[in-house]
Amino acid sequence: MRAKRIKRSVTTELFFIYFIGYIAINLILLAAVIGSIAAYEILCNPRTYTSYFKELEDKLKNDYNDITDEDLDEIDGFMIKINNRNIVFYSRGHVIEEFKHINLQSYMYLFGLTKDNENSLNDDLRTMFALSEFNNSIIDTSNNVKYSLYSRYIKEEDSLVVVGFPYSQVTKPNKITNIIPHNLLIKIMSFFNIMLILSVVYALAKATSTAFINPIRTLLSGVMEISHGNYNVRLDIDKKNEFLELANGFNMMAETIQNEKSQREKLEKAKEDLILDISHDLKNPLASILGYSETLVNNRDLKEDEKLEYLNIINNNSQRANKLITDLFEFSLYDNSDYKMVTVKADISEFIRQTIANYIPEFDHKKFEYDFDITEEPYYVMINEEKLSRAINNVLDNKIKYTQAGGKIGIKTEIRDNSFYIILSDNGDSIPIRYRENIFNPFVRVDKSRNSKTGGTGLGLSITKKILNKHDGDIRIIDSGIGTTFEIMLPLVVFKNKI
Repeated sequence: MRAKRIKRSVTTELFFIYFIGYIAINLILLAAVIGSIAAYEILCNPRTYTSYFKELEDKLKNDYNDITDEDLDEIDGFMIKINNRNIVFYSRGHVIEEFKHINLQSYMYLFGLTKDNENSLNDDLRTMFALSEFNNSIIDTSNNVKYSLYSRYIKEEDSLVVVGFPYSQVTKPNKITNIIPHNLLIKIMSFFNIMLILSVVYALAKATSTAFINPIRTLLSGVMEISHGNYNVRLDIDKKNEFLELANGFNMMAETIQNEKSQREKLEKAKEDLILDISHDLKNPLASILGYSETLVNNRDLKEDEKLEYLNIINNNSQRANKLITDLFEFSLYDNSDYKMVTVKADISEFIRQTIANYIPEFDHKKFEYDFDITEEPYYVMINEEKLSRAINNVLDNKIKYTQAGGKIGIKTEIRDNSFYIILSDNGDSIPIRYRENIFNPFVRVDKSRNSKTGGTGLGLSITKKILNKHDGDIRIIDSGIGTTFEIMLPLVVFKNKI
């Protein structure tokens, strides 16, 4: 199977998760702070629950001359206006002692105010929103009364407007802080922000763990399936990192195990069939040998011609049993992967001609029509002459046994793709397609009674294939329209070597 390739590593994936998570945490933290300030302004700002500070700020912005002492007396406040010559030319309300003798520069210095109305000393949330367009500062007076001051520099008039209220008046409980104390409200909002950040961190941790846990769970599930004998399991991990490589490796392992299990089952089945076939093929000759030998031993009145007949039957069946045992030994020898066949470089064309020459008398005896097309040029193959002769003889013997007298036999050679091909054909009955795949397995016969009729062991073609495989070659049946055609392939040592 083809393995999918990874697009990015786990390290890269985690980098993206943490990078995006870092940005998300900061954005959420910023939004939480802004939201908390906005919520605090809505919940605790005096302007939200009374119109006094709103009306006062509108008058200050539009025309401060409209502010009267009555406006300021309501919460014991005051207002002064001082110009750049340090002259207080406007005063309303209960002006505290500290502002009866003050100059513009000292005030702006003490409270960090600039002519652009920027103030760096405002850090009291409870008072800063009372007059939202003014800068806010907190002072303690000589009478130990805390005051909240609001100032604004008017550039057009080069003067400073200062409004002050007792801190206790500005921070009076409103509808919300009457129910929930101010400090508790701050704690609740802080707790909410902390929980929000923890939730984001947890979500980030969840996303990070999911990137690891889900693939690991999938792999573990696959391992459990394998451990329970389900080798059909395949993993599909939607990742483009090292986990995908693990899944690909697991799938290839599962496929290999499945194939090996299938092959092992086939081998076990073949072994069982082989034992049954051996038992069956040995049973008949041994039964005949045992039966006729017992007759000879127990019956003393047999005539000489009967004794001779029985001895011939015993001899023939002994030879059949011996041939089967010999073929089994040879089949087992070639089936052993440790068996190394000794080969030499030989002219395969001349070898084929010599092999066929030995069969001419037998072909003539059965009145076969034969056609040989063997190349005259020498082509060299690494062969073991004795074993290769045995392999080709098995095929020729097969054709002689199962081709009727007067039939046609064809043998020709071809050179293709640096390989030497031997094509052996006849015009007899074709081997059905359903048998062609297994015909080279041991004891596979188209006609189950053939071995009893011809003396075959059912191992000839199997031995032929094993021998050819030891020569790095092969044999197969090819479609020919009529009869049966075997094609033998042997690799060439030298593609073409003329003498």
